[in-house]
Amino acid sequence: MASIALACGIPLLTQTAARAAASFDSAYQFESAFLSLAPGDTGTFAVFFANTGATAWVKSSSTQVNLSVCDASKTFCNVPSINAAFASGWLSAIAYATATKDVVGPGDFSPFSYAIKVPVSQTAGTYRFNGDLVLATTGERLHPEGYYHDLSVNGPGFALGVSPGFAVDEDNDTSAAVPGNGQHTYAFVTSLGGTLSFAILPATDVAQVAGGFGFCDRNQDRKADDVGGGNVFFTAVNGVSVPPSAVLINQTVPASGQVTVTIDSAVRNQMVRVVGWQDRNQNSGIDLSAVGDTTCTTYPASDVTNDGALAVSGRKFYFGPQGVFGAQFASGGASQCEPVFLHDTTNQFFSAGPSSATSLRYRYDTNDIYRLSGTMVSISTFKAELAAASDGTGATVSINYNPDPGGVSEFNICRNAGSSAPTNLTAAIGNFDAGTVADDVRLTFTAPTANNALSYQIQRALIGTTTGSATTTNCRLGAIAPATSDTSGSPTGSTFSTVGSVSVAAGKQGSFTNVDLGNGGFCYRVVVQDPNVGLQSFSNYVPVNIPGTSDATAPTSIAAVRTQNAGFSNTLDAGDKITIDFSESMSIAGNAIIRVTDSDCGAANNTGPAACTGGNTNTVADIVCGSNATCVVQDRSAGGTNNELLITMTTSPSTVANG
Repeated sequence: MASIALACGIPLLTQTAARAAASFDSAYQFESAFLSLAPGDTGTFAVFFANTGATAWVKSSSTQVNLSVCDASKTFCNVPSINAAFASGWLSAIAYATATKDVVGPGDFSPFSYAIKVPVSQTAGTYRFNGDLVLATTGERLHPEGYYHDLSVNGPGFALGVSPGFAVDEDNDTSAAVPGNGQHTYAFVTSLGGTLSFAILPATDVAQVAGGFGFCDRNQDRKADDVGGGNVFFTAVNGVSVPPSAVLINQTVPASGQVTVTIDSAVRNQMVRVVGWQDRNQNSGIDLSAVGDTTCTTYPASDVTNDGALAVSGRKFYFGPQGVFGAQFASGGASQCEPVFLHDTTNQFFSAGPSSATSLRYRYDTNDIYRLSGTMVSISTFKAELAAASDGTGATVSINYNPDPGGVSEFNICRNAGSSAPTNLTAAIGNFDAGTVADDVRLTFTAPTANNALSYQIQRALIGTTTGSATTTNCRLGAIAPATSDTSGSPTGSTFSTVGSVSVAAGKQGSFTNVDLGNGGFCYRVVVQDPNVGLQSFSNYVPVNIPGTSDATAPTSIAAVRTQNAGFSNTLDAGDKITIDFSESMSIAGNAIIRVTDSDCGAANNTGPAACTGGNTNTVADIVCGSNATCVVQDRSAGGTNNELLITMTTSPSTVANG
């Protein structure tokens, strides 16, 4: 392998080039084989050089030696690579790597290795990586040898790619009006012909999943949410202006295979991605492989059969103008604490202000001074604690700003919001473990939208062994949730113990089931601990009694309505939605059965289906939660907790009796 690589990688040299310095010299030893990769693949090149000079090559010193990038002529080195798009962790823009060994003494040798990643949109062909050893401090070559590695990009051409890609975060100022100076262009490249459709979606609606991308489906119609909505618009296709719109349908792919789309926004604090897809079934939507959930806890993947190839761009952050020098939003000369609306942690920009519409953009870096409630903290702690929320419920910050990148700004987080406990903890009692007794408790809550924290501790305290002993008097936080202290609560904080934890993303619904409790009264709460500063946040408290207090009045359904018809108008089939409102809070088993009867014998009434006469009979079928439908208990819009059942059919119900 080494001899083959040597024959392919190093041309014959007829003369010896001049050394960088008298005490430095090198000699090529051998290299790894050339690579053949497909778009999206990664690989590593390695080349070995011996130190034939008199001076040791020492990392992080004046004698460090680098494998530099050389141009195609191999005459000029320490230059940016024409293959920079393949760079994966290179030493710098002009050097692939330094020696793997920390010290390479005279007579010793070391590998110089570097990784490459083929862009997903890379066309097939052979790409050459030229290089030579240089003294890092001066850029002089030690001994020109004409090293190179070749990479063959092959395999079936990629279907669809976009640049900047999904992993890239970029910032723009908003325009005064669309189109304006906030425009940004994305390049979609494809090996496919025909047409492509494009949509701008909130970045939080899209996630990378196994094999591609997944999308929110809160209304459970098996289509990606928010296609065609929002405040960011397309303004041009392939450089030609188009009327501002949030979706572009059936744009012709030119012979070059590249379609550029330009976007813009006049509304501050937008965070979006651009999606391009084939839209094979021509329904102008992004179809999904499965039904989602109402809180977008899961991201169903795109439906390749109906949509074909699909690509998603990097995140675009739209901010207001940059703040000017001095105290921000000052009152009496002092900067005021204002909410944070958007935060790009990659590029270290955030927006803050009295409102989203008046917020300004701020850059932060290692020059600046950071505080949390007046106490100095590191930039990493500040970054982790600066929780943004589009509704203004995130962290607040006071700012003395210097827009000069070399200047010093001062940032103080006044209100810490990234690790808050939920405010809507509820509990339901039932038989949730397929046992024989209703001695289980299912807790449900929604994670605060501004949270960075994912872990939620579930804690329980025993009130008494007598049924009914837990009440809202002896089980209460005694403060507005979320609270930073439990000193005003009952029972005392030391009586609580952790019974488990759940991981929940911001804005999503979390649940935890505590099974097989003994008889008595219990108090539950959720606690979130800030991983950076150790502070705790406490949710509202919920009393629970086992066995549950007997219910003298059976629950009744107030209303049962089909709220969405996705298929045939007179048939209950996939995509249909039914909401059933109840007179009190409910807990529904994961495999609950809802029996339905049609109206072959006449319109039904509150006492049941119409009586049949003659040879007529009604069709009877079962909706089985978790089998042919998804069933979610939620709060009714008119008020109440866990008093509405939302049923979404995933297929037709199971027929019990044909009518």
